[in-house]
Amino acid sequence: MNKIELHKLSLALAGCALFFTQGTASASAITPASYTFDQPTSCGSWCYHDASASKLTDGVLGAAGWAANAGSEWVGWYSKPTVHIDFDFGTTRHIDSVRVGSTQDSLFDVTLPSLDIFSSLDGLIWSLVDSLIVPPSSANDVNAYSTAPHGFLTLSDLGIDGRYVRVSAMANGPWTFIDEVRFDSGNSVPEPLTLGLMSLGLVGLVVGQRKPGQRRAAT
Repeated sequence: MNKIELHKLSLALAGCALFFTQGTASASAITPASYTFDQPTSCGSWCYHDASASKLTDGVLGAAGWAANAGSEWVGWYSKPTVHIDFDFGTTRHIDSVRVGSTQDSLFDVTLPSLDIFSSLDGLIWSLVDSLIVPPSSANDVNAYSTAPHGFLTLSDLGIDGRYVRVSAMANGPWTFIDEVRFDSGNSVPEPLTLGLMSLGLVGLVVGQRKPGQRRAAT
């Protein structure tokens, strides 16, 4: 059964849900040399800036509740429909999976984003590799003060060979929070977290939206 057939089958499985997962080993981690984003970070109860340009790759896993540590682990954007985060690996690398740490407390506050993953050899011309659509659902809510570790939105089987990877986060609500973006040269095997279930609409979408041989370019 190919990926597209699996996607269609998964969408037909009513009454199922997909765990918001934390990726494990069985893959070789790759750390980018640097990253930038194209939208300024925002302030609310606290400021969710990234002055050191390291919060997304420092290996420090924050809490699932964005308010648990006064928001210190999170990089946050308010009222930004799309944020492009561009990672530079310094040289061409092979990347199979991307895991984006995020959280949600309410559809009217902080929500899980949908994701597009692009790759580039020169940082100028970008090709869409895969997408993850996260339908807004209160089933993804986590208490804002939860001290459990946050989960990851995972895209696997990417087969990227490039120096640059762009993670585009599309907002599903007022706030988008991200902490830790991890890259692996093999497909990590996810472990379910007890902090919550993803909505039914996400079942099957995690296997990917890419059709072989169909990639669109962005400049």
